[in-house]
Amino acid sequence: MTALVDQIRKASTHELRERIAGGHPVAPGAIEGWAYRGTALGLPRVVEKLTWKTFQKTFWRDPSTGRLLGWNVRLHQDGPDAPSRPKLKRGLPHTVWHYEVVPAAGVPMPPGFDRGLVIDYGRGNNPPWDTIRFARDPLVAVERDNPDLLLGVSYVSLGGRCLETPTYFLLEREHRIDYVPPEAGVPGAGVATQTGALLAFERRWAELLFDALLGTGGDEGLPPFEAIDRAAFWQRLAAGTPPYFGPGLRATVYALTFLPVTTPGLRRPLFALPRDARRAFVERLGDDERHTVRQMLSTLKILACFAYFEDPQVRVRLGTP
Repeated sequence: MTALVDQIRKASTHELRERIAGGHPVAPGAIEGWAYRGTALGLPRVVEKLTWKTFQKTFWRDPSTGRLLGWNVRLHQDGPDAPSRPKLKRGLPHTVWHYEVVPAAGVPMPPGFDRGLVIDYGRGNNPPWDTIRFARDPLVAVERDNPDLLLGVSYVSLGGRCLETPTYFLLEREHRIDYVPPEAGVPGAGVATQTGALLAFERRWAELLFDALLGTGGDEGLPPFEAIDRAAFWQRLAAGTPPYFGPGLRATVYALTFLPVTTPGLRRPLFALPRDARRAFVERLGDDERHTVRQMLSTLKILACFAYFEDPQVRVRLGTP
């Protein structure tokens, strides 16, 4: 967490409003295709407990219409600084409250809120009886020419009149969108996109396993796994594997991620362990008496090698074209 993020999280509603009024415009092209980690601000703790403290907002360009659309993703409330872990509904991320993102010009809004873009829930694919259709969220960049950190606030627009609310939120750029729900109205929606045989949080779990298996980034002079271009690997994997590969990989990642929970002395999932403990645990699995466990480990070793040794900087270091 940066000092600026910490400062905004602790700001009063008056200070947050001043930041909205003095914020910087956001270029739609700078945010499209991305999921942002959201943190609710300005609400009393008792209200936060009844709602969401953390969530995701997405910005997706509909290829059939050109509209910049989005939706909220419900997250497990693991804490403001914990990795995003979407709640699942029938095995897929639980998405709610759809919207379209439009320029602020011409949209009725409270004074001083017309600096950037507007998240308009009235234009999203929401049920006609859902009161979220009356909500609007002006969105600005906290720093000039920096779309990685955005600030928003909600107001209600009804009959041309606008009512401000104390519901502010901070958005931090997180990862490329890896799931488009059917409600978005995009052809082919409802399945993982080309970046994902796994969803984003599942890929992060897999990458922790890869890192533990490879044990790179030490005195050998090779870069650590987290420093390589992992996005390109996932794209190649999704494009070059059959449909049945994804479910098998997902089952393997889940099994090995949560296996430490049953291990004496650990009792936590792999992503909750320190790096050295993850490596030690994975190393012990190589001698596990269960053939299935060893087979899953071998599969991930092969994928980890593909991911690592196909990276250009690794190949240059090894003198491989």
